[in-house]
Amino acid sequence: MTRVSILCLFFLSMFQRASGIDASANFSIFYQHSAPIHSGYTPNIEIYWQVNPAKLHFATTPQKMIVARIKTDIIIYDDKGIFKEDHFILQTPPKATVALLAELNIIELRRYSLSYGKYKMSLRLTDLNDTLSVFNYLDSTSISTDTTKPFFSHIQLLDTIIQSKANTQFNKKGTQYIPLCANFLDDHMRRLYYYVELNNLNNVPTDRYPVFSRIRISKKLTEGFSPEYTITDTISSPSDTGLHGRFYLGKLTSGNYYVTASLDDKLGYNLATQNLFFQRLNLNPDKEEVKKAPTKEIFKDSTMENITVLDLEKTFLAKYTLPQIKSMLKMLLPLSDPMQASTINNFLKKPDEMYMRYYIYNYYLALNPKDPAKAWKEYSELIMSVNKRFTESGTAGYETDRGMIYLRYGKPSDIITVSGETGSLPYEIWQYNTLTQFSNKKELPNALFLFYKPAQMMSSYRLLHSTVPGEVVNLSWRMFLYVTTNSSTSSGGNSSNSRAEQFFGSR
Repeated sequence: MTRVSILCLFFLSMFQRASGIDASANFSIFYQHSAPIHSGYTPNIEIYWQVNPAKLHFATTPQKMIVARIKTDIIIYDDKGIFKEDHFILQTPPKATVALLAELNIIELRRYSLSYGKYKMSLRLTDLNDTLSVFNYLDSTSISTDTTKPFFSHIQLLDTIIQSKANTQFNKKGTQYIPLCANFLDDHMRRLYYYVELNNLNNVPTDRYPVFSRIRISKKLTEGFSPEYTITDTISSPSDTGLHGRFYLGKLTSGNYYVTASLDDKLGYNLATQNLFFQRLNLNPDKEEVKKAPTKEIFKDSTMENITVLDLEKTFLAKYTLPQIKSMLKMLLPLSDPMQASTINNFLKKPDEMYMRYYIYNYYLALNPKDPAKAWKEYSELIMSVNKRFTESGTAGYETDRGMIYLRYGKPSDIITVSGETGSLPYEIWQYNTLTQFSNKKELPNALFLFYKPAQMMSSYRLLHSTVPGEVVNLSWRMFLYVTTNSSTSSGGNSSNSRAEQFFGSR
């Protein structure tokens, strides 16, 4: 079914560059408490997008006014095929001149009910005045929430919050929540607004009230709470509730961050958690102390800010193609904690070129705020050295076990290579006189790594065992290293005088 609709127009903050139509898109999952389906909660998906009208082509109406028209196609797939589809035409309000129309910023949102399961979604925008100008957005989600417990919806970043009961698609309980369609906050966005819903509080026993909802910003999900970037709400009744608020970001430096929502009972036990990854670009961080934003407040903001988004084409990343950007992300894996590695792997599975480039830029900006290109150059030279030394069987050196350890901890104090020891496979022992532990930065004396060549992969070393917490610790390493049976050891092989036994012993 095709229909014509007038776009809701709001003042927004930034646009994602794209080929054809200049737009950005995102989605969030919320839950409606209705019907006896899955404990009474029906998942709803909100798909929302922004369009930069300055990049649209315009037509003149018979009344000599200027309009743009966008054909919109939304298709949601489940494992059986098309689950829902929606097709319509969005038209801008008529304006007297192209210049007036180009001053507008455009946002649209559509909401659809889903069932529990896996989905893929497709949003396609086509400029009807230039059908070669197209924007495509593809994404996927899996809905498997345990509705027998309290749970959060997705966290939705907002452009602004407006207190108004106007009947729009952005209205939730008398407030307009205008979503931010890209999880990226540029240098001129000094505040972060959020909205999240807390569901199924009826499941919490009354003797565990009050419960406390905390929303925080952190570099890592495992970080403790910083009062400056934590907002706490006390909840005394078991009714479902929507939570919104803001953080002041003037002091938040450029980098990759998480917004985390957690629910704890009065004894401190965690009942539910949700998180969202976002990126921050702050070229001019504040230095003065910043007070925490109020816990509960309705924010009115309908002013247009002058927007300056970092032009990646003027950075050291401009000359690299998308395949090269993917490789640069892989090169960061040896230096990443588990959550950072998960973020990078998600990028590699579902490439989003803009976010990938900003992730890399923010990483090296944090290393060298004055010259991120220099930080990349120094690391790339190290990568080339590692590749030259450790590339094996077509695997780049930085992706091998030895290469990753070298990048993470630097050159070993000593390397002992053993290739002809009776009864054992070829192996190497790396010894660090002092090693700074990757996970918690503690210094460890006499740290050891044991690499070996499995019989079926004679040209490739694999990390078998180490004495470093957070790395591979395999106390049964002898069973893998020694290949012959001998009564001198219960582990197999003549290990009593081996170099491995001399270094590791019972370690």
